[in-house]
Amino acid sequence: MPLARPVSAVRSRRGISHRGTIQVQKQPSSRTSICIALHRLTDMTPIRVGIVGLSSKPGAWATLAHLPRLASSPNYEIVALCNSSLESTKAAIKAHNLPATTKAYDSYEALAGDPDVDLYVVSTRADTHYAVAMPALKAGRNVFVEWPLAATTEQAKEMAALAKQKNLKTIIGLQGRMSPSVRKVKELIDSGALGEIHSVNYHGAIHVWQNNAASDRYYYFMNRKIGGNLLTIYGGHVLDSIFYAVGELKPGSYTPMAVNLRPRMHVMESDGSLSEELYEKNTPDQILLQGRFDRNPPAVFSFHLRAGDRFIGCPGSTWKIYGTKGELAVEFASAGPQMAKAVSIRFSNSEKGEIEDIEVDEGGEEWTKMPTQGQNIGRLYEAYAEGQPYGDFDLAVERHELIDEFWASFTQ
Repeated sequence: MPLARPVSAVRSRRGISHRGTIQVQKQPSSRTSICIALHRLTDMTPIRVGIVGLSSKPGAWATLAHLPRLASSPNYEIVALCNSSLESTKAAIKAHNLPATTKAYDSYEALAGDPDVDLYVVSTRADTHYAVAMPALKAGRNVFVEWPLAATTEQAKEMAALAKQKNLKTIIGLQGRMSPSVRKVKELIDSGALGEIHSVNYHGAIHVWQNNAASDRYYYFMNRKIGGNLLTIYGGHVLDSIFYAVGELKPGSYTPMAVNLRPRMHVMESDGSLSEELYEKNTPDQILLQGRFDRNPPAVFSFHLRAGDRFIGCPGSTWKIYGTKGELAVEFASAGPQMAKAVSIRFSNSEKGEIEDIEVDEGGEEWTKMPTQGQNIGRLYEAYAEGQPYGDFDLAVERHELIDEFWASFTQ
């Protein structure tokens, strides 16, 4: 049976360092915990980054999602890498043309103990996040971990508590809230352009598990213990983006549901062949939620993510927000906004009796020429460097707790 490949990530960047001067605040809205790093006025040195999980492979996740922005930004400097062996670490340094002074490690503890590292980045598979991040937290390093924060909520809580105890700055990789498209939706809602919000509907198709087969690359999505699957990864990313734009759920008002309708699946090897045998899957392929938002009035919410083929010729997801002044329709090419801008944003203006196309400023070619996987992650790094709001480990724990409510409903 093929083994799941760790997701490697490159998070580098040069730029404005906040060493010793960043303060943590709470954004004065809803339950979500947001860090605001106050931009220091005098220290212009780069934030020095140590990365765990940067592969030398050109098509790896980190190379597409993290390296393009981080290598080009003046706000960060990669000073160290850590992989499973010194050989693989040195290969990554060479493959990405990092400076010869970049330190190579094969030990999390050694990297965490490096006094030249200001920000310790964890870009490995979800089931390793706890083991990789804890040495850095214990050593007093500021830490960035991709979503989900850990394989379990218990681990996530322990990580968040330790970071708070040591007064560390933490970043959770929920980058969908950095999307210009999501922020435009939030702007339209907050400005009153839609009127009172009465309903929100979201439907997304995750383009995996067609023909009842899992690719060898994402085989681990079938195993709940690993912590990375359609519910935790896709569900967490999409829901966080929606909550950022619309608001949090009203406590006690919602019903989550997670269903596994494909409990046994084939595995597709890298050569395209299918395994003859079927393998057990204990993670959901249907994710649903009905509820109400904690706003006035308490708008209703209908949410559905599913695996399988998308409707031919249609976007991967559709998000509709209905207000008393009209309805906003947002379409994404993928199942969610975390890795792509909206294909279209249209407003059915009830007062004018016409449909308006909404334009979104993506920030120019500096951003649009990057791979789509890296645009919002790059914006997340910029938020940290420039003192803008971003999600921290406390926010991650809240999202983990909601995911646990889905697991409590899990059936197959």
